Amino acid sequence: MPEYVPARGFKEMENLIKLYENQRSPIYIYFYGEKDKEGRSWCPDCVAAEETIMSAFRNHAPADCLILVVDVGSREFWIGKDNMFRKPPYSVDGIPTLIRWKGVERLDGDQLLKSSLLELFFEETDPKKSNFVAQ
Repeated sequence: MPEYVPARGFKEMENLIKLYENQRSPIYIYFYGEKDKEGRSWCPDCVAAEETIMSAFRNHAPADCLILVVDVGSREFWIGKDNMFRKPPYSVDGIPTLIRWKGVERLDGDQLLKSSLLELFFEETDPKKSNFVAQ
């Protein structure tokens, strides 16, 4: 079963990546909007996609992977010009977003509502299932 590691904010996410990047592979990073006391995000797209994403994590993510679940903060922070999530190497323009760390694969927005895309995403990024052969 995948290991879920929550991260609140940019600095905590970066510290966790540094901690795990040489220990675990693959690492996936799931970005979503901050949740209120009732557990509901301010981001309507995040709310709409959450059930599909969590189901895909349980049913399709590689068993030995690490999933960083990153709270990007409040709406005010998210739309601010100093938002570090929007800059390379993450370049997250919208949420929700799911990326494979050290890879080019990513799904965002409405793509995360489609269980078939999530299944394919994990199939293509799982080193044990991929047809890619390292040289």
